[in-house]
This record gives sequence, structure tokens and C-alpha cells, in this order.
Amino acid sequence: MAGSVVTTNNVLNSISRQAKTEPFDLQVARNQITGHSQIFIFGYQSGVGSATSIPIWENATPYTYAASAIPMVLTSTSATDTGNVLVQGLDANYSPLSETVTLAGTLTATTIGSYLRCNFLTCVSVPSGQTTNVGTITAKQSSNILAQINVGIGKSQASIYTVPAGYTFYLYQVDVSTDNDYSGAANVLYNVYAFNRNTGVQYSVLQQPFTAIFTANRTFNPFAYSEKTDLQWQLKTSAGTIGAGVIAVGKLIKNSADSNNT
Repeated sequence: MAGSVVTTNNVLNSISRQAKTEPFDLQVARNQITGHSQIFIFGYQSGVGSATSIPIWENATPYTYAASAIPMVLTSTSATDTGNVLVQGLDANYSPLSETVTLAGTLTATTIGSYLRCNFLTCVSVPSGQTTNVGTITAKQSSNILAQINVGIGKSQASIYTVPAGYTFYLYQVDVSTDNDYSGAANVLYNVYAFNRNTGVQYSVLQQPFTAIFTANRTFNPFAYSEKTDLQWQLKTSAGTIGAGVIAVGKLIKNSADSNNT
């Protein structure tokens, strides 16, 4: 057949499979572009209220950042949670730091590394007979929760992210969905919180009221956030309580090492 090649497993290769290039986004997803990675930030909270703007994470409260880099203590509310959790965060210099911690159920397990930020928690293995976490898993410094995995979810779901040192985060798209019933009884205020720890300046990038669904598509003009910037995608209502989910998608790109962009 013209334009086709039959492989050894008797599957026809199309022209596209023989092409010399492939989409850039796919190459990044396949870890083929040095210094580039895709970042997916997912948040969910069933009790967003009117008291104050909060990030969409496991607790219906404002988020408190760590004051200094110290080890985190991980524990579960279930004694059967003895699997492994991947911790991904930043050290005292905002450099990427990660490790795998073996949970000890309701007892404590302490990280080897000292963390200033915790961006993600992910269950990477579970005990025999389980498919995910049975209890609520928390990563704390003293009583302060830096990250949490709710029952049966398997990973943290928080619209909270800090850009590592030496990198820039390019935000491509944000989608917010709520269970607001369109009655007009309550509006929702979307707020992008950014705190640049290099300059010491905190600001709201965008404040936008909406009713139930909000989308910001920056695919062709991504919004750049510099290194050491704490980001939160926050919501609050004008009245009442809603459930809400946030998806923020972008690319983390390593900054140039010199002026020649090598």
C-alpha cells in the first residue's frame, strides 16, 4: 500500500507514524524536551463559603505556608495505610526536593528532607487488599498541614503551587466548575493569589466574579510566573456554600543558564 509500512506485528504504520516531527506538547509529555515539564494542578473542596477567599484544597480554610524548611511528618487516620507516598516539594532554597515515604498507619513517618514547600503528595503503592488510601493522609510540620490526601483519593488535590528556583511557570489554562445552582442567590469570586518571595510583593493577578463555571484560556499567550512565586487559585461566595473544582495547567521551564540561552 502506497505511503504505508507493515511492521513486524502486522500493524500498518500511517504516514503520521513515520513523520519526522511530532507536536511539541506531546514531546514535553514524553520527557523529550530538556528543562521542560507539564504541570497539572487539581483542586477540590465541597465547602467553599463566603467568609474569606480560600484555595481549593482539602480543607475549607486558608492555607498557611511553612515558615522554615524542616522535615514533615506523615500519618494516616487508618492503621491499614502502610504503603508508600511520593512527596514532591521544595527545600530551603526553593530547589526541587522529593522522596518516597513509607507510611506507618496511624503512627508517624518523618521525611528525610527538610521542606519549605510541599507541592504534591501521591500514593505510589498500597498494602495488599487495598487499591488506594483508606484513611486521610496528612503531611504536617507541627500542627500545620502542608498537604493532604483525602480518603480514597490517592493524591493531594489542591490549587496551590510554588514555582521552584531556577524555573518559570507558564500558565496555559484554568477551569473552575462549581455546583452553584444558577439561581442567582450567590455569585462566586475567583482570585489568583501570587506572592513573589524574591521581591516580597503579594498581589491578586485576577479577580473575576462568575456564577457557576469559569475558564481562562491562555494557550497562545501563557501567563508567566517567576521563580519562588507562591500561587493559589482561590474562591469565595457572596453568600452560601458551594462545592468547587479547579484545574490549572501549564509548563514548567528551566531558566536560561546564561545570556546566550544555551
